[in-house]
Amino acid sequence: MNSKLVDAYIDNIEASNPGTARTCRFRLNIFNSFSFREYEILADDLIEKIKQGHTDPYQVLITFIQYLQQFHNLSPNTSKQHVIMAKNFLEYHDIDMIPRKFKLKVKMPRIIRKEKQALSKNDVIIILNSCADIRLKTYVMLLGS
Repeated sequence: MNSKLVDAYIDNIEASNPGTARTCRFRLNIFNSFSFREYEILADDLIEKIKQGHTDPYQVLITFIQYLQQFHNLSPNTSKQHVIMAKNFLEYHDIDMIPRKFKLKVKMPRIIRKEKQALSKNDVIIILNSCADIRLKTYVMLLGS
């Protein structure tokens, strides 16, 4: 399932950064698979449908988020990066995305941040007592301070 528009977008990125281009190709191949699964057309034809006004680009991205969660089981942060890549791809091909409208319509996966807690004094003492090597003990004391 090769997409000429995906290839054109990747070629543009590859000129400046080949590593980023590989990541983009991987993510856009997932978007292309999504397009084929959900709309039974490749990304090239989906872009044409959006340009002609037959498909809402915001709804495409909403459906893409659902697809990523259902079939790829990605972390919220990774899913968010895939959606941003798809959005940039659509914008590159002259599909205007109004930032305010995008934020209102497309609910990005929520990233859950865990609260970080320092080690307790007793934990540090247990770790220090477990160190057999004096250099390791010194290093742990330095980290503990």
